[in-house]
Amino acid sequence: MRLVVRLATSQDAETAIALDRAAARDAHRRDWLRQAFAGRHGRVARLVFADDAPAGFAVVGEFFGHPFLELILTAAGFQRRGVASALMAKIEQDHLDQRLFVSTNESNTVMRGMLTARGYEPAGQVDHLDPGDPELFFVRRPTSS
Repeated sequence: MRLVVRLATSQDAETAIALDRAAARDAHRRDWLRQAFAGRHGRVARLVFADDAPAGFAVVGEFFGHPFLELILTAAGFQRRGVASALMAKIEQDHLDQRLFVSTNESNTVMRGMLTARGYEPAGQVDHLDPGDPELFFVRRPTSS
């Protein structure tokens, strides 16, 4: 399977919405994705294609002046096939000289495992966003300090 990651534009928002099961039932999520893919508030979106089929996307915004991976999604049928890793590699390449932050729910063991394998360190926790499932924050430090 050949994976290609490219910068997304506002025209790609509907592709992302079609991949995101949460967007199918949540108008707020659809609106957020449209704004993110349009670059609102400095966000940058990327799409990944597997053999020319849309397979996932990521949105990077800002967190206290640092890049923050706000959302990464692998489409149904493409999980555990390197899609998220390809997106992460491109995002990390874009921010080699910066601290890159990301968060995930404590229950998301797949994401936590990927972050650990990619060299991310724990950076904190926020409780009460999702009751009983804390949001864990991670950081990847610059490769050149």
